[in-house]
Amino acid sequence: MSEPRKRFENHVALITGAASGIGRATALLLAHEGAGIAALDRNSEGLAETIGAIEDSGGTANAWTCDVSQKGEIVNVVAEAEKALGPIDILANVAGIGDPGTIEGLETLEESRWDLVLAVNLKGPFLLSQAVLPGMARRGRGAIVNVSSLAGRSKSANGGPAYTASKAGLLGLTRHLAFNYGPQGIRVNAICPGGVDTPMIRGGSVRSAANEAEAAARKERIGAYNYFMPIKRLSQPEEQAAAIAFLASDDASYINGISMDVNGGLFMA
Repeated sequence: MSEPRKRFENHVALITGAASGIGRATALLLAHEGAGIAALDRNSEGLAETIGAIEDSGGTANAWTCDVSQKGEIVNVVAEAEKALGPIDILANVAGIGDPGTIEGLETLEESRWDLVLAVNLKGPFLLSQAVLPGMARRGRGAIVNVSSLAGRSKSANGGPAYTASKAGLLGLTRHLAFNYGPQGIRVNAICPGGVDTPMIRGGSVRSAANEAEAAARKERIGAYNYFMPIKRLSQPEEQAAAIAFLASDDASYINGISMDVNGGLFMA
């Protein structure tokens, strides 16, 4: 990395999904720019790798294995993180799960799958926001960045209705919190990635299809997806992390309640 700007010196950032992908890239970038990092994920091995990389670069980070859909775990982790690192200034809600198993149609979607996707992708950011916002409001400052998706702005070509609904709901939550807490010095924004080269998108590839017909359908959709991409490649996690860092920083001090498209021009509005 280049010489850091230190936009986040003396700040504490809580980042979910920090064991891999966008979450790890965000943790590394914010640490590189001076933030103390509270890293959350269910993947303890991946978390250890993230923390090790931050510490090897001279940064400060602590890790908590946590299910973001469980309120009790969230409340405990936020309390422990603030005790260990100090008050949380930045929350990046990155953790999320895909839904490649339900692309066939709503009639095939089991209720349990719907509940799981909504619990992680929408309830999780709600619980994290609920846990950190009172402290931010008392201090009169804070920034929350939610990771939605192109699916939240439009629809998902390679995921199911639960994924699209969860990401659209996250944009609604973003706008509502931005309106409610902006007067208290807190900004709440979202990014909407397109295709990103992460374990989640690789897990939803053609190779993971349940049968030949589904594999053929996915291959066709991916081909169409690539055709309409003005920038002819998947995004890298670091590119999404850069957008998160911008919205979390004072560089975006007058930006509140937006949905920033970070998709290479695949979706333009």
